[in-house]
Amino acid sequence: MRSSAHSRNAPSVCDCTPSGEFLFGAAADSSVAVVKTSSPVERAASTVPAEPPYFHDGRSVVRATVRTTRELRTVLAIASDLLTHRVDIGPVDFIVDAKGRAAFASSGVAFEVLVEDLGPLLRAEYAARGPRGEFRGHTQGGARNGEGGGADGGVAGDDFFTNFRTLEEIEAKLDALAAARPDLVTPITLGTSLEGRTIRGVRITKAPVGSPGVLFNATQHAREWGATTAVSYIAAELVAQYGVDPRVTALLDRAWVDVVPVCNPDGYVYSWTTNRLWRKNRRNNSDGSFGVDLNRNWAFQWGGGGASTIPADETYRGPSAFSEPESAALRDYFVRETSLAGHIDFHAYSQLILSPWGYTTTLPSNNAAFLALGSEMRASIARTTGASYIAGPIATTLYIASGSSVDHAYGAHGVPSYTIEVRDTGSYGFVMPASEILPNARENFAAALDLADATVDGAVLRLPSGAPATLEYDGLRTITIEARAMRGALSANPVTLYARVGSSGAFTPVTATAGAAGNFAADLPFDTCGATIEWYVTGATTVGTARLPRAPGATFSTTLVETNVAFEDTFVTNLGWIVGAPTDTATGGIWTRVDPVGTAAQPENDSDDTGAFCFVTGQGAVGGAVGAADVDGGTTTLTSPALAVPSSNASVVYRRWYSNNTGSSPNADSMPISISANGGPFVQLELVSENANAWIEKSFRIADVAPGATSVRLRIEARDLGAGSVVEAGVDHVRVLATGCPVVPGDLDRDGDVDAADLALLLSAWGESAGDINGDGTSDATDLSILLGAWS
Repeated sequence: MRSSAHSRNAPSVCDCTPSGEFLFGAAADSSVAVVKTSSPVERAASTVPAEPPYFHDGRSVVRATVRTTRELRTVLAIASDLLTHRVDIGPVDFIVDAKGRAAFASSGVAFEVLVEDLGPLLRAEYAARGPRGEFRGHTQGGARNGEGGGADGGVAGDDFFTNFRTLEEIEAKLDALAAARPDLVTPITLGTSLEGRTIRGVRITKAPVGSPGVLFNATQHAREWGATTAVSYIAAELVAQYGVDPRVTALLDRAWVDVVPVCNPDGYVYSWTTNRLWRKNRRNNSDGSFGVDLNRNWAFQWGGGGASTIPADETYRGPSAFSEPESAALRDYFVRETSLAGHIDFHAYSQLILSPWGYTTTLPSNNAAFLALGSEMRASIARTTGASYIAGPIATTLYIASGSSVDHAYGAHGVPSYTIEVRDTGSYGFVMPASEILPNARENFAAALDLADATVDGAVLRLPSGAPATLEYDGLRTITIEARAMRGALSANPVTLYARVGSSGAFTPVTATAGAAGNFAADLPFDTCGATIEWYVTGATTVGTARLPRAPGATFSTTLVETNVAFEDTFVTNLGWIVGAPTDTATGGIWTRVDPVGTAAQPENDSDDTGAFCFVTGQGAVGGAVGAADVDGGTTTLTSPALAVPSSNASVVYRRWYSNNTGSSPNADSMPISISANGGPFVQLELVSENANAWIEKSFRIADVAPGATSVRLRIEARDLGAGSVVEAGVDHVRVLATGCPVVPGDLDRDGDVDAADLALLLSAWGESAGDINGDGTSDATDLSILLGAWS
């Protein structure tokens, strides 16, 4: 990224002094300001000339939709202040002044203005702060003014995360964690910044000495406050959940977790005092520019592509590898911590989970494991908040970027490492609203736990098809498991499935059979219809044993059933689906039943059922652009015919496609899917926001959402409500399934077998109707004969 203040095209207002210090609450024209820092080192002078804060007045955030390489060159010639990570075909965000906007307007490149003027936005944020720079309405310790921090001193509460925090407040929070739980939390120091500030963190553990550990750090780039708060939350939540949450407790009992929220304290302070969009550290480059990009300053493959040699550029790599004390402090940490098992370097923004390599598009030898764990983190995020992240290698998902922490961790030390780019995808970018802090933090805490478990235990386990809620009792009862080593190697016959009937008793182990690379299969070892099977899987490596589900004692649950298809529609013909509703407003991309023509957002084929047809939102031309036939201008509705509900155990099942992560406003929309019982009002089944760009099958037990229904209708509403959104949707293979178990004559207790228990029931009801098998109303010798004939 290029600078937001010190680039060659930016105003020189921020080039006044190297310090960039300003006391919030002082008048903008103050000539002297003092900033209290966390460093034990006295500042060179207690009073320094104050830089007036820079608010980017008159500058706009624009999103260009780049369609060709020629347009990409045009855009890069117009705008130097890049905000998005990927510079390629597709949407790209920039900061431009009025001259830049005029150049865009005459360039022929499609663009939209996301923020008309940054000045009012940044001035309002500045005005909301108190005399120490903290946001008003909060005490330094994190509780609201007039409120206590809770019995735990604010350790476990979310009050600290209702707004962003100064460096002083973050360090006070780390101190509070250590003070509240000295048995669990130990302060750590990594080094000292260029301006003398201490780079601080905490170690959280109950594990014995010599145990493996993980590192979560943030704020190599100063302006990425969403990453700072996410990592601070990880520390607070680990402490709060130890002894409460079994998974967190088990993790800290066998591993240590180091959390370093601010790796670039000088830049972070500067982003609070002077320039909210400052990225680099505060190195005086002696040419009128300031700062080195710390995440281009690491030694492994330093000096390659994606790192600038120009000091004014945002990606300036520095004069040499580890030239900066902040990156050198992290270098020394990696050298010192020889039992480090895993690492995430948190950044903002773009909602990405990025693995090695950054310096080359060549994939690492363990890429399949990185992708598997990335997929698990992505799924955990989606389960937590519904947010959609993209996982993949840095260079092929984003861009070439040499000299990064992730490449150095894995390339120089063999530590599995990721970068997570937190929210959002451009609607607010670096200036995250306070309302987004907790959702962002919670979803990334879920991802952090996945990384910790997989790297500490040595393997990532995942169920590519998910954990089935039901399986056919008389059919295949196969569970497919993907197992990949993150550290060490998989052991011989590494995957074992453990299963039992019901919720008590011993588990039966089943050794999984290896299939295609990384995939294993094991059959549930029971076949009684109606039985509920609890099960879990383990994966043994040379450094530990992974478990799924990850929490100790947790299991998956699968019920064995017989399934009958009461209704099935593969859209070979139209069985009565209705396109349109009185409230529809869409002007394009209307639902249509076709053999779809694929784009980057729309499926090329149906979901592989009988025939080739499905319903999709609009039908484009072969080779058409991604948004050529997408939903435009509002909502388009598709409603099913009335579907009969055969029993109380019936489920409605459908396959859906949804894409909203392309265009100039990705992830701005969602798709409600609802059900109506007996002609009544519609009740929402799900609000689809995940951009799987694949057919996803969903199943809902009708009685859970529409009790007593004898017939239902399904409704799917594809919506284009965000300016610049590309919305594509599809529906296929809709079914109503009735599950149950066949009635075996003589099986009076309905356990699937005719045995002594059934004989006892018959004899106890002799002469009465309760044990009647043949339907004559009396339990007698005829019923006994039937029972004995069916004896298992």
